[in-house]
Amino acid sequence: MNVRQHMQTRAVTVTPDAPISQARDLMEAHGFGLLLVVSEEGRLEGFVTRAGLKEISDWEMPVRRFSHPVKLTVSPDDTLEKAALILLSNRLVVLPVVWEEKLVGVISQGEILRGLTHGLGIGLEATRLSVKIRDDSEDLYDVLAILRSHGARVISIAQTGEDDGTHEAVLRVQGVDEKERLRSELETALKRGQ
Repeated sequence: MNVRQHMQTRAVTVTPDAPISQARDLMEAHGFGLLLVVSEEGRLEGFVTRAGLKEISDWEMPVRRFSHPVKLTVSPDDTLEKAALILLSNRLVVLPVVWEEKLVGVISQGEILRGLTHGLGIGLEATRLSVKIRDDSEDLYDVLAILRSHGARVISIAQTGEDDGTHEAVLRVQGVDEKERLRSELETALKRGQ
């Protein structure tokens, strides 16, 4: 899953020479708190914020006078995970997507969430299994072998760490007919490893 698959390619932008009133009007029309500033050639020049417009008295001044430099971007080939980490760690809502110094799109929290949801198979007809796996063990391989013996197809695997030397693995699988038998075999195998 990469940014290219989930980004918006039609970003609303303003040029550096446009009057700041144009940026204000675009932000109001689209409900944006931030607007990217892009040159006529498509080069990302910066951004303006709604909060930054509060003290303006001359609305005909050029956008470049109020523009801030963009410090964080991703490329279309970057992973969704990388984009998500940048957004979360910097408390951003949207991230510019740049290729060869030109703006080619934007990716928002919403697009990232949709992409990760799709990648995890959430919403597909599947069985969700949650198993406690010991760190530095073969437990996950044992679980996968049991699933294979039941003819199950693994849609996704996600995990969370615990402080007690274990983590929870959440698997989404399809093709499980005998769910109770599967559950019993998994419990037996994981107890055996303890």
